[in-house]
Amino acid sequence: MDAFVEMSAGLTGFTAEELRSTGLVELYAGLAADASPAELIELWYTGVWRGEIPSARAYAEGLAWKAIGVAAPGTAAPGFGSWERRPPRGSQR
Repeated sequence: MDAFVEMSAGLTGFTAEELRSTGLVELYAGLAADASPAELIELWYTGVWRGEIPSARAYAEGLAWKAIGVAAPGTAAPGFGSWERRPPRGSQR
């Protein structure tokens, strides 16, 4: 499992700890046994494996969302009145 995580870290640019924190290492390692590097990158960033979403968590934990600093749409409520607060300084619009 460590070899899979280290290879994934090298491909994605996220640390092994960040990948482990998704809770998807075991699922992804099982799916991606014969994956190309491009397929593995797509899996980690989008949560999609060969046209299918293997779990709801895969969508929510996609690295694309983490890379842009937002929660996946529909996975976290911003809270009542959040539209009144300015975004944190330096956030993208």
